[in-house]
Amino acid sequence: MNEGKYSSPLNDIAGRFTPYLYLAPTFIVVSMFLLYPLFNTFIFSFTKWSGLNEMKFVGLQNYFRLAEDPKFWSALTTNLIYILLFSVVPTVLGLVVASIIGRAEIKGARYFRTIFLTPQVVASVAIGTIFGWIYAPSFGVLNRFLESIGLSFLTRTWLGSSSTAPYAVGLIGTWIWTGFCIIIFLSGIQKINEDVYDAAKIDGASAWQTFFYVTLPQLRHELVVVFILTLIRALSTNVFGVVSAITGGAYNTRPISLYAYQLSFVQYEVGYASSVVVILALVIFTFSSITFLLEERGG
Repeated sequence: MNEGKYSSPLNDIAGRFTPYLYLAPTFIVVSMFLLYPLFNTFIFSFTKWSGLNEMKFVGLQNYFRLAEDPKFWSALTTNLIYILLFSVVPTVLGLVVASIIGRAEIKGARYFRTIFLTPQVVASVAIGTIFGWIYAPSFGVLNRFLESIGLSFLTRTWLGSSSTAPYAVGLIGTWIWTGFCIIIFLSGIQKINEDVYDAAKIDGASAWQTFFYVTLPQLRHELVVVFILTLIRALSTNVFGVVSAITGGAYNTRPISLYAYQLSFVQYEVGYASSVVVILALVIFTFSSITFLLEERGG
């Protein structure tokens, strides 16, 4: 009798649940620091609460108020600009640059990768402060440079006007994330089989055709990762730190995340601020879901 082949029902049950035991520590941490606060925020969004006094249930009143709040809609419009400049533009630039240099042998490539990733290890508040000096109207590097090449008519108070400040802040995000996108796309290009490129070359494919029909389809997973990561930063942490340091939200530069923070910790309207955060979470979830659906259909 071969006892090694015998498997009791208890062993089968244990085998099924073993993977979940490995996931349990992560699930507990995520539940404590993400799911539980998110659930509480959702509950708070139906209340009128300062964070100190007694909580009062008000139903959908906060959401009706949001629909008529011009500051919220202004912050949402500003966030759309940040999505473009923190996420879409870096993704496109990163894809183009990576496609150009991805298959070329460049000396010192490791050093270039280090330079590309440098903005990721610098605190967003520090980056905002540095660019505040660059954009300064009187002694800033940008205006001085424009003057030195005879383009004085282009000098501006970049952070002192509602027409230029959101875009000036957004370009900081472009600088921060383009290098990151290049690195991710380079790693994706390097895993593509060289035989595929050789076959395209034999068939007479041009550089553009090779890019659209060979490189781009092979990078769809990297595109999803890059877009979602940059999108989250454009709507929350990264843009929050930069704007807090550089303008404080003035001149139409205030994103939704900073507006929620000011409502909660400056104006002590925790209930209303929670409704803003819920909408922000829904925006992130919607964009992410659409991205995943497009990837699945493309696959």
